[in-house]
Amino acid sequence: MDYKECGENESKLQKRFSVALSRDEYGELSQEILVFLAMQMGVDYITNQPQDALRKKLGDDLDHQVALCLANQCVDEIVGREDLPAALEPVVESMAGYPEGPEFTFEATVYLKPELELSSYEPVALALPDFAVSDDLVARNMQAIVEEKARLVKDEQASEADAGTRNVISLDTKKCGMQVRALTMAETVYRIGDGLLPPQIEERLPGMKPGDIKEFSFVVKSKNFLGLEVEETMDCVLHLIDIVKKDTPDVTDDWVKSSIPGAHDVEGFRTLVRESLAEKARVDYDRAKEEAVASALAQRLRDLDLPEVYYDYARAGLMQNISAALAKQGIAEEEFYAMQGVTGAQFMARMRMRAEEVLRQGLALDALARHENLEIGEDDIFCALRTIAPGSELETRRMLEMNGRVYQLREMALRAKARTHLLDNAVIQLAQSA
Repeated sequence: MDYKECGENESKLQKRFSVALSRDEYGELSQEILVFLAMQMGVDYITNQPQDALRKKLGDDLDHQVALCLANQCVDEIVGREDLPAALEPVVESMAGYPEGPEFTFEATVYLKPELELSSYEPVALALPDFAVSDDLVARNMQAIVEEKARLVKDEQASEADAGTRNVISLDTKKCGMQVRALTMAETVYRIGDGLLPPQIEERLPGMKPGDIKEFSFVVKSKNFLGLEVEETMDCVLHLIDIVKKDTPDVTDDWVKSSIPGAHDVEGFRTLVRESLAEKARVDYDRAKEEAVASALAQRLRDLDLPEVYYDYARAGLMQNISAALAKQGIAEEEFYAMQGVTGAQFMARMRMRAEEVLRQGLALDALARHENLEIGEDDIFCALRTIAPGSELETRRMLEMNGRVYQLREMALRAKARTHLLDNAVIQLAQSA
């Protein structure tokens, strides 16, 4: 592979390269990519002939995908050779000479991280509540478990839905005649104020009597893929089926023995709950402590003045995580915004603020790593892989290598090491938990 820096860079945070691979280099490396793609996509192929099988699935787009994957691998190698602090995914352009040609050529822009300095490198000092599982927390969680095991019976004293009733409802919501799954439910117990429904729906429930049905519409504002604000009409049918109450059992040794696996009496029930809470709370506490010290370190950075593409990239990463979580639940983003009671623009504004904090923390950790001369080894790389995909470390590393994203893995490992150093040296004053 031959490469050289080319053109005038738009800023000190960019480097542009022209890259060329010989026909032999392209052929050898593209064959590896074809095999990898076939394995990733579960495509059966005859030994050393993955291209034909993949072309049946991907068509003419196959050549472009292979060339782009190869270009990203080349840029990843350049980033490593030149020891460049890559910040975003490189932009590959002007690919030529594939799949046939005397050489494969392209240009790539690498966005760099600014090497900022902290106002101080003294250990972070902050006050945090002490880790504890209080008797009151145990009692409340025991009661919550008991409530979950309570039976629901008809509430003879309630004649209509109000803020204190448990209402068995069904809800059918359509948008342009299509079902809105997030706002459609059958025989669900819902209490006014639960916040799981948009206020435009919840406000219809008070005063309804068992058997009542209300049909209504409301408008949700959001932005489409062009960034234009649009209004969408939701058509709803709300049915109050019944009003119920809980028949909560008395907590006795006999009830615990028959209802709580692993416990034989009330004291055993209490011990189980305390141990479970301690395990979960320790994980949450450690995560919150890690976030607190990283945020305190980030405050030692001067105000960021980065091109907007950096914030867009960080926000896109956050949105990708949210979209993946929503996809698992079968919820569209527009429906999610409606459930939150915000427009798409308002939610994106929140994500913009969070993206800036993510950037600040990352750059602060980078500064700390430079100051402390922290270096990473294979153990650090493996720890980062285990964080990404526990139990699939080798497969994940191969995937990152084939997609030209090893620089991201190294960044993650170095920042994790800086975060550990930060935590180990932090001066934390513990206050008694309330």
